[in-house]
Amino acid sequence: MGDKFKEPSSLPTKDSCDKAFVGSGNVAGLEVWRVEKFKVFKAKLNGGDTRDESLKGKLYSGDSYIFLHTKKKNSALDRDIFFWLGKDSSQDERGACAYKTVELDTFHDDEPTQHREVQGHETPEFLDLFKAVGGLQYADGGVDSGFTKVDRDAYPTRLLHIKGRRHILTAEVKVDPGSMNSGDVFVLDTKHDIYQWNGKDCSKLEKQHAMEVTRKIRDEDHNKECRAKISIIDEGVDSDTEFWEKMGCSKPAQVAAATDDAAHEKAQAANIKLFHLSDESGSLKVDEVTARPLTKDMLSTADAFILSTGAAIFAWIGKEASGGEKLHSMKYATEFIAKEGLPDWTPVSRISEGTEAQTFKQYFPHWKDALILPGAVPAGMSKSKFKKQTFDHKAMFEKKKQELDRLPDDGSGNLTVWRMEKREKVQVTSQIGHFYSGDSYIILYEYKDQRGKEAAFIYFWQGHESSQDEKADSAIMAMQLDDEMGGYPVQVRVVQGKEPPHFFKIFEKMGMCIHEGGIGSGFKNRDDADQYDTDGTRLFHVRGTNDFNTRAVQVKEQSSSLSSGDVFILETPEQLYLWLGKGCSGDERDFTHKIRTSIKNTEPELVTEGSEPAEFWKALGTTPDVGPTSYAKVEVEDTPEADPRLFQCSDARGYFWAEEIFDFDQADLIEDDVMLLDTWREVFVWIGEGAKDNERKEAMELAKKYVGDAAEVTGRGVDDVVFLVIRQGIEPVNFTCHFLGWSDDKWRAGKTYEEMKAELEASNPAEAAAMGAPASFDSELAKVTVGAVKYSYEIMMNGEKVNGEYTDPPTWPESLDLTQKELYLADEEFESVFGVSRQDFAKLPKWKQLNKKKTLKLF
Repeated sequence: MGDKFKEPSSLPTKDSCDKAFVGSGNVAGLEVWRVEKFKVFKAKLNGGDTRDESLKGKLYSGDSYIFLHTKKKNSALDRDIFFWLGKDSSQDERGACAYKTVELDTFHDDEPTQHREVQGHETPEFLDLFKAVGGLQYADGGVDSGFTKVDRDAYPTRLLHIKGRRHILTAEVKVDPGSMNSGDVFVLDTKHDIYQWNGKDCSKLEKQHAMEVTRKIRDEDHNKECRAKISIIDEGVDSDTEFWEKMGCSKPAQVAAATDDAAHEKAQAANIKLFHLSDESGSLKVDEVTARPLTKDMLSTADAFILSTGAAIFAWIGKEASGGEKLHSMKYATEFIAKEGLPDWTPVSRISEGTEAQTFKQYFPHWKDALILPGAVPAGMSKSKFKKQTFDHKAMFEKKKQELDRLPDDGSGNLTVWRMEKREKVQVTSQIGHFYSGDSYIILYEYKDQRGKEAAFIYFWQGHESSQDEKADSAIMAMQLDDEMGGYPVQVRVVQGKEPPHFFKIFEKMGMCIHEGGIGSGFKNRDDADQYDTDGTRLFHVRGTNDFNTRAVQVKEQSSSLSSGDVFILETPEQLYLWLGKGCSGDERDFTHKIRTSIKNTEPELVTEGSEPAEFWKALGTTPDVGPTSYAKVEVEDTPEADPRLFQCSDARGYFWAEEIFDFDQADLIEDDVMLLDTWREVFVWIGEGAKDNERKEAMELAKKYVGDAAEVTGRGVDDVVFLVIRQGIEPVNFTCHFLGWSDDKWRAGKTYEEMKAELEASNPAEAAAMGAPASFDSELAKVTVGAVKYSYEIMMNGEKVNGEYTDPPTWPESLDLTQKELYLADEEFESVFGVSRQDFAKLPKWKQLNKKKTLKLF
């Protein structure tokens, strides 16, 4: 602990960067490193170290982490680096984390945008990384200060604070009524009872999200000896006597009112300032740029600038800025925060010239990206980053080659596909590449890596309309397949509409097509019927940005589903039409000819937009007069100024605020809120069914305020925009066309809060429920899933005791697989008994594994 971090005085080079960063950022996804003794160590998926928990959203307050988020954008890879500072991490550790972030940025040719994140005040963009794992969870301790060893036999009572409507944050707080407030959810976790206490000012969405966290606590944190019953308590509605008794105190006369952590934003929101940084004189000089409006040409390529928006700080680094300005830009930004009296946790982003995101460019009216001629590279940008705006065959080929080089392989490996049918995994032998949105699938892709070694991906693809049972089955059976293969495959959860590039690549030869309908649920308490479109008329929307990520998605067979920017395939009992919109790409046209035979093996009729026969419109339920006026048009010659952006917005704080949602889809539309979709020329205000009455009434004013408040920095006034207020369930086509695979049935399938509450309480394990409530689907599934329930080594050798004595023959736990006893041991006990980690054991030859199991009496 006495060591001090000494920051190098010069910028790192690509060769001097930490070797832990080698190979990073090559495929879409999230990678994490933890700072340990001023070095970085990479987290491993399903690893056994505490650092590996970061991939599941669990971060330790005494540590600092670096996250690299790689995503696909415009057929290329786009990267963001986030460095997260725990509230108890040391200054030296924070300094090391900041410098290692510079190394990672250098390793990727200064292309990524850097973001500084502080515990408890993370930005929405960072929190969005953890939506799939139930949000962030804070834990005390750290790699230097040591971790608290949990003794599950003792199982101390703990109080967890769950906060957030869209981003879920879970933190342990003092077990005391003073830790609570009526605006959030709190979970009291005892050995045999779990109470979810919902403050009276919580929204329905907050309660529902918290239920998922509560369920995970019961199913993942409690072992067989500590089975727990869940009780949901709504403040002021349900009896809470037992809750306060378990907390060990009397019920307080009043619980604290709801709090708002963002009160400072109102005062700061209008304070947009630009500062010019220069160290040309030998010392740092800071000058405010006072001219308005801000323009792009104010940013000199030879220097660095700080843009302060009141709520965030951007450090912009010119291509020709000095080494000192590049190295110390984050340090200058944090010093600026202190000087201006801003909160220490104010978000900071470091942006290199030429890589500016819309969140930065929006403060500079009429920002225009330079026209790129063939072979040219814009200032501050490497060749792998820029977007071609002039057609050039050679450049297009080179760009595609660069993108293919980032993929794990060329997609020519061995492919096996299973569909979840009635709780079973059934192999798909025909129409590989065709998926149904009502189903879930497991895809095993086996190949040899660049070193010639066996490698594999296990994708489990979950359709939008797939049941929760099927989704759970696909995840568990993917894990089983991974165990059967020794743990070496990479498991990837894929949600419809969010498919990664490599997933598309492995289906390139046959083409990917998503149909409506699917197999009914196999859950014993449900009676879902299989659903397929069998009326002989189907419409498929073809969209993509290159030849291998183009896919077809079935949409409603109506004229309003068309979009002139894409290609559509219309199947009728008599004919197959290929409809070519005016703005469709060559890749989309080529893909359509490849996929059409698997939809209907007949000679198609080519139809260009504007020349449709009457039979075409009749199949779509309209006429030649009405059909052409019913769908979204694309002005081919008019380049859009900005990509669509989605915001969650409200005036609940006493002033208007909007939080951007990145990489959005239909699932991001929150039913309790007002959402705003900005397509630049149109601004949609989407009103969820649970939105507050005042927000419904003032929706149009909210939208105008959103545009008007930003007019000075965007150059776009209220009169320049068409505003549309729409309601949940009746969305028009020019709104839904921005959400790939939109489903009108999504809203009808959702459960009410009351239904979810009753279902969760009814799923308590029978041995923990006083009235013998039926076991949950998860509990029942665990009994028949190898390794899902953990037992001691003693039980795995001798069986369970009956009347205090072992029996002959042994009495084994229900549904135990006697050939895989080692899988029922907890990770710590496995390592203690076998002398190696579970991962290292899986790497041993099968005969060595078998001999070891025989020696330990586990065979």
